[in-house]
Amino acid sequence: MNDILLVIIEGINLQFSGDVMEKDTEKKDKLVQDFEEKIDWELALQLQINELSCLAENEGIQRPGIFSNGRRTSSKLIYPVLAYDAVHCPYPTVIGLILTGLQGKTIMVGLGKQELPLGLKTCLDEILDFEGMAVEVHWKAADVADILLEARIATILLPEDVMFARQNGWVEMMALVREGERSTHRLVVAKMGRMALAFEKQKKAYKKLKEDS
Repeated sequence: MNDILLVIIEGINLQFSGDVMEKDTEKKDKLVQDFEEKIDWELALQLQINELSCLAENEGIQRPGIFSNGRRTSSKLIYPVLAYDAVHCPYPTVIGLILTGLQGKTIMVGLGKQELPLGLKTCLDEILDFEGMAVEVHWKAADVADILLEARIATILLPEDVMFARQNGWVEMMALVREGERSTHRLVVAKMGRMALAFEKQKKAYKKLKEDS
């Protein structure tokens, strides 16, 4: 996964000066615009989703829940978990996939602490230290996702998020998540699984995405 990201960001200066960001709003906006233009977020996300999907298949991970006839769901629905931090991880990083099963159940495949890109691992260590949690532990993928979702550095992508990002920019979408103005969808996915798409705005966005694909 790191190799894919390196190819995508090759030749792009991702270091934003704190002074510039504070003193010059216009320059900040231009940097963000240039950044989004140079990185195709949807392509980057799709490549990483494909890689993690192959990992799940190779490991024989099965969606939770069994019908009364002993068969499992044939659902292909997944929710990517996207992490972004302007300082530590200024490029789109899929840290996990949530696979939906029956009766609101889900299972996750993704990156444990040691598999994270260096910047994101540093970010995770800072959160762990702040929360009084063991930094030296190799936290598993589900724990990593939970910690980063709690810190609002990650979000679970639902269809309406993609539509919003296409209209307003991915960096803007993630900034609103960080500020608490957009949901991480952590609760609805944990409690409702695939039914997180039952709400009208998600259904409309899902339909539109299918039409555009």
